[in-house]
Amino acid sequence: MTKEYIRKKPVISGTISPTHKRKIDELIKDGEFASVSDFLNQAVSDYLKNLERPQGNFSLNTNRGMIEEIVREQITLYYAEMKEKELKENEMKERQNKMKSIRFK
Repeated sequence: MTKEYIRKKPVISGTISPTHKRKIDELIKDGEFASVSDFLNQAVSDYLKNLERPQGNFSLNTNRGMIEEIVREQITLYYAEMKEKELKENEMKERQNKMKSIRFK
């Protein structure tokens, strides 16, 4: 008799926007999260903690968590902008090199 595989965690299916999926994939690729499940577990956990927090009563830990989240978002945006800038610079260099090679032929 074979033993049936039993999941320890429930499976939830749903849909999200392509933009959110791309951002999640980028975070996974950058090593911020191990997998989509890891990201979703953290996101749901953070969301539920925010619901349980009394409104208007901010502790140092709450502020630190919010600051860390804002800083993480800003760093992610900064690296995305730098990557985009680098790609544009590389594209311009390629075009310049192509133009140089055309002129001297």
